[in-house]
Amino acid sequence: MNLKNKVVVVTGATGGIGRELVKRLDIEGVTQILVSKIESELQNQLRPLNNKNSVYFVADLSDQDDTMKVADKISKKYSKIDVLINAAGIGIYKPLEELSLEEWNKSMNINLNATFIMIKELISNLNNSSESIVLSLGSGMGVFPEPQRSAYCTSKFALRGLMLTLAEEYKRFKKPEFCLLTLGSTLTSFGSMSFEEKKRDMENGKGYLTPEWVGQKIVELLKLESREVEYEFSSPDYNRV
Repeated sequence: MNLKNKVVVVTGATGGIGRELVKRLDIEGVTQILVSKIESELQNQLRPLNNKNSVYFVADLSDQDDTMKVADKISKKYSKIDVLINAAGIGIYKPLEELSLEEWNKSMNINLNATFIMIKELISNLNNSSESIVLSLGSGMGVFPEPQRSAYCTSKFALRGLMLTLAEEYKRFKKPEFCLLTLGSTLTSFGSMSFEEKKRDMENGKGYLTPEWVGQKIVELLKLESREVEYEFSSPDYNRV
């Protein structure tokens, strides 16, 4: 796909990976629709972009009604969408006894339900493109379970199931294409460890993907003529596909 002048929706645009991805998409001449929760961060992110057609929408993706509203606004404003990138996510890591129903629902809404809603509400817009892609960020914990991460693992297992199933469902239509990036540990503040703690671990030999590398890899995958349904990047050697 030639990304120049393509219309791309990015949820979780102000997150660690989202920020780097937005920078790289801007270099490609993309018109971006940024979605995140905090308006001041979105404003700061939008200001330096070269493509002045890019916009933002404020939405709390942990609230299904808010997600529905923002998807409806985007759908009405843009008749054609070329790429939907679901990069929003939350990691709540707790033993079952300490995990609240509110935390469980928040995990499902952000990691799974928001992706479902965005795809469902924007599918007609994606079909109006001559070639369109839905790309979601998965996790190794959506393949291999970990203790004390029931909410996160469940949401990512389900996200993987959603993406792989939709890839089969829409395969005969040729569009949109569905692509899942299954990622290993990334050097951001996501999850139970701070950025500083992860950076110290990295200096002591722990392997992390960097958000800069992930952002660039997403752009490279979008620019391919065709893609696999799922890619796995779990090694700091960046060579597992």
